[in-house]
Amino acid sequence: MAGKANNKYSYEFKKEAVEKYLSGRYGGCDILSRDLGLRSPTQLKNWVKLYRQDPELLKQDGRRLGKKDGVHKGRPRKEKLDELSKDEQIEYLKMENAILKKAKALRKNYGEH
Repeated sequence: MAGKANNKYSYEFKKEAVEKYLSGRYGGCDILSRDLGLRSPTQLKNWVKLYRQDPELLKQDGRRLGKKDGVHKGRPRKEKLDELSKDEQIEYLKMENAILKKAKALRKNYGEH
């Protein structure tokens, strides 16, 4: 999958695609998304879901929709110790040590050394 850049689609393109899909005259999601040159029918399905909630949501960048109030979906980013204050570094390292101690105790309980 590496090497392909993500496409950005205009609000007008998304709205037209959704309206074509909802009209039922252009086939299902698979056919229409292929005809429109989308990488996946899931893209069109997501636009339809947003359109049904509020057509204005199509104006937003879909990659930003899951990030509300500073809460991000997905894997948390790794902490970079040099970017933390000394107190934050100490707390972070204490937390790591506690996790390692628990893991060691669990391994000991299950007979692994």
